[in-house]
Amino acid sequence: LAIETGAWFSNALDLALLPLFTLSQFVQQLDMFATLPEQIGVAFQPGSIPFLPPNEDGDYTHRNVTGSVCGDPSMVAKFAELASNIKKDAKMEGILVNLQVAPMATVCYLHPVNNTEDFEPPTFMDNTGAIGHDLLTDPQRKFIARVTVPSDDVVIAGPLTLRQCSDCDPTVQTAFIARMTIDALSEKQVIHIDGIDYKKWGFAVALINFAELVDRSEIGERFAIRGLRYQLTRTDKNYNAETKEFDVKVNMLAGDEDFDLDENFYVSIDLDTTNNLWNIKVGNDNGFVPSWKNGAVAATVTGALLLSFMFMIICIENQIRHDLLREMLPPKALRKIKKGQTCVEKYNVATVFFSDIVGYTAMSAEMSAIQVMKMLNEFYTEVDKIATKHKVCKIQTIGDAYMVTGGVPDRCLGPEGAKKVALFAIETIELAKDFRTSDGAKVIIRGGINSGPLVAGVVGTKRPQYTVFGDTVNNAARMESTSEKMRIQCTDITYRLLRDSATHVFDIESRGGVEVKGNGIMNTWFINGATEKSKKHQSTLIEIEGSTDDNCGDIHLYDDL
Repeated sequence: LAIETGAWFSNALDLALLPLFTLSQFVQQLDMFATLPEQIGVAFQPGSIPFLPPNEDGDYTHRNVTGSVCGDPSMVAKFAELASNIKKDAKMEGILVNLQVAPMATVCYLHPVNNTEDFEPPTFMDNTGAIGHDLLTDPQRKFIARVTVPSDDVVIAGPLTLRQCSDCDPTVQTAFIARMTIDALSEKQVIHIDGIDYKKWGFAVALINFAELVDRSEIGERFAIRGLRYQLTRTDKNYNAETKEFDVKVNMLAGDEDFDLDENFYVSIDLDTTNNLWNIKVGNDNGFVPSWKNGAVAATVTGALLLSFMFMIICIENQIRHDLLREMLPPKALRKIKKGQTCVEKYNVATVFFSDIVGYTAMSAEMSAIQVMKMLNEFYTEVDKIATKHKVCKIQTIGDAYMVTGGVPDRCLGPEGAKKVALFAIETIELAKDFRTSDGAKVIIRGGINSGPLVAGVVGTKRPQYTVFGDTVNNAARMESTSEKMRIQCTDITYRLLRDSATHVFDIESRGGVEVKGNGIMNTWFINGATEKSKKHQSTLIEIEGSTDDNCGDIHLYDDL
């Protein structure tokens, strides 16, 4: 029961935090966010947005963003539409209660401003007091913000009393605050912490109504009807710059505050959650020691010698199975499968490649089954090496078909994933040109690439397989089937991602309109090769990122998606 409850909380928190990754992707892709840190500026520096008068404690906590870009009605409306869609897709009504972006660690846009949709009337959450909140100068928040800046993980703090809602209904006064950093979009975007410059744009922030999460879990009822006591806690480890050691703090989240049971009278389970250590303890005043314990101990000792050999064999078999699964599944998916959880993830922009061997059916008819298997093994063994080199994920091989992805399962920006897949495809074509099997057979292939949103997950339990689904995958297969011998055909979306690559210039040739099943006429391209840009040119690209040229910019890509 403790394990099941812990798994429920882990899954619920994962779903609640997923919008942070989506929001971060949009910040990095849309021009409307590109220069916000420069417009807000470093606190107290000339040219930066000034602070409002200090509060009653003499602390400067909020910037005066009235009249700035943060108060621009058109920008506020665009963010509200974007955040509303992200929040709706999360399907965490009543739990995910607010989304924010904080360029230069200053809250600029948030949604909803007045949240009436997640609470029963007349209760609502007024968030207007959060606008302009400088998270690095507010004494009550700056320690958490300073810990978040250098972290690569989501940092959760709380439950905390919300600055903007201290006078709200008690049911909405506190929340968990989850933050993740967003990498800088230009060289000028730097956050200074303890003399160290971090190239960060700022934060994506989510407010989580943990009280509602606890209510939906029915955790209290689950244990009460069984006469059990429980305690749910979170342990934070925060670095203390003065002592140069980590301060450990245990926060009580739910259950009995005075959980004073003897260690033999309860079980303790650690939960798989973000960068904090969550733990649930479950027990009762009488413990779990049965009356027949002594006899059972004697029987266990007697049978231990007989069972030890069988146990060793089982351990070896389990290790072999684990090693095999580790090769087949991504680490995060493997952890969820081992816990009996469903593994499904949504990716906003990923790139998929398909290839097959031209004339494979005729070749199979002329060759023996052993020769066919030998040919496929020799060729795809070399292709596997290229996949490893370019850090793409091999999804599967079916007969002569080969499939890889970029940006799945390891998330990255759209142009980066497309670049990895395209470089892999180019090198695979070059391999096929010179490849000969040990029997002297030549292999001719064709390839197709498409980019866009998809869903990835693990199918099956007996022989679990990590795979991807969606129209993006289907159209990648159709790019391959309508391609030409020894050529790589891609869609408009992939072409535009490759055009925006920060490190390579791709030689791409327009093919024109191609009849594609289920899509009609599609404009497609052939990828002929790639040249790496000079380091100087790559730096220049970073400096000009955020261009408003009508022919550039990731905002147009997302409009298409």
